[in-house]
Formats: sequence, C-alpha cells, structure tokens
Amino acid sequence: MGLVQTDGMLWIYDVGASPAAADAINGLPGKKTVVLSHFHPDHMGNLEQVEYEAFYGGAFTCKKAGGGIAVSRELFLPEGVHLFPLPSVHAKGCIGMEYGEYAFLGDALYPAVKAGQAVYNVSLLAQQLQVLKGLRAEWFLVSHGKPFAQSRETVISRLEKLYAQRVPGQTYLPAERN
Repeated sequence: MGLVQTDGMLWIYDVGASPAAADAINGLPGKKTVVLSHFHPDHMGNLEQVEYEAFYGGAFTCKKAGGGIAVSRELFLPEGVHLFPLPSVHAKGCIGMEYGEYAFLGDALYPAVKAGQAVYNVSLLAQQLQVLKGLRAEWFLVSHGKPFAQSRETVISRLEKLYAQRVPGQTYLPAERN
C-alpha cells in the first residue's frame, strides 16, 4: 500500500488484503481515492471493506472488481497525480501512479512463471522500459521489493541489461541467467 496526501484527497495505491490494512485505511481522515495496481487479491482484496470516493484500475482490474474508473491511457489529474498504464508480464492491465519524485509501480516489474521458470515477455519488457523512461520520478516504489524505494536509474539499468540479452525470434527471456 502507498499513500499520497494532496490538498483535497488521500490517494491510496493498493488496499491490501488483511483486515488490519482495511482498518488502518478506514481510520485515516478525509476523502479517499483508491488506485489499484492490478487485480491480484493481495493488492485489491480489501476493496469492499474500504471506504472511498472513487477507485481507478486497469480495465481487467475494474472488471474483476465490478466497477471503477478504467485507466486505458495516461491521466494527469488536477491534484498532481499521474496515472498510467504499465505493460507487464506479471499481471494483465497494471497501472502505476506517479506523484512528485515517486512512482508507485506495484508488481509490474516482476516476471511471470512459465513451465516453472521466471520469464519476461520481450515485447512487454520493451514497452515497459519505454513507459518507465518517460516518467519524471526519481524513485520507483516496487511492491514486495527490497528495498521498496529503488532509484529510477537502478531499475531502468537492470531492465535494460536484461533486455539486451534477448535473442532474435525469442518471445520470452529468462528472468535470471546463470
């Protein structure tokens, strides 16, 4: 979960799945808008338990949740919040949220597992790099990541090195090479 306080709104990026997380969110004062990074239960499980004014998600996430405002293109909102689709092999329809020096990326940077191996789709990785390079944020916040805050330069460099290992005609690229 991530929180951004603007003048008139508390933006909540992902709502978690534990009752304690829902209680913590509901205990925060003020109007709330939820942004769901993707449809996995550990990121949107508390949606029905959380009080909010509106929520944004990718089209697939909104379909799974039974509503919401689908983000299919970049949105620059008046509060200074930037929502954007983020191509990912990990989950269909990921979206990110940028505010100031920070970009919340959820699980979008993670690989998928195909036949027991962690892999990236080469085409989606190229698209993801293009989006990340277009962000202004200096810090990328990665769910479950250690560290949670990673420098823009470090993340892009790591993904570029991985992308450089692609082989012509290859659809998937192993997440780690031995």
